Amino acid sequence: MLKVDWLSSSVAAGSVLPPGNRYMILSNEGDRRHTRIGKSIHSVNRKYIFEKLGIMLHGKHNFCTKFAKICKHGGGQVCKTLQSLVQSLDAESISVGVIIAEDESRVSRHLRVCASERKIPMMPASWIIDSLLLGKLLPVIEDKHSSPLTLIKIQELRTSTEFSAEI
Repeated sequence: MLKVDWLSSSVAAGSVLPPGNRYMILSNEGDRRHTRIGKSIHSVNRKYIFEKLGIMLHGKHNFCTKFAKICKHGGGQVCKTLQSLVQSLDAESISVGVIIAEDESRVSRHLRVCASERKIPMMPASWIIDSLLLGKLLPVIEDKHSSPLTLIKIQELRTSTEFSAEI
């Protein structure tokens, strides 16, 4: 297991740095399939991984600062607000917009609704890290599950129907 600084240092260097003791939290000798030390993070045609990608970060200040640095080094555009992300999409300065959440359970209902209206997907932070490890941007997968609000309304409806049958 590696420290977050390893990721930001690797992006700044343009290649995956050897983990060494400086970045190591726990050693994991058994899993070698993701080890690509010394290979370029950039794709074959030297385009940046996050080129034409707009990212809005949602989380604590430390999370946002570190991931903003990573995304900018990867060629992405970091937006501080949903409004600026939408404006960049409308102006076509970016082709894809995503919201990266530190903890998806802490994202407000209002932000979820606004993002879904504009068809802006919400992705976990691991999406960025996995894209860097693969050396290419992973596909954006939109969440097809129903929202917790819908589930609550359905459960309330069933409960009130059951009570009316008993009365």
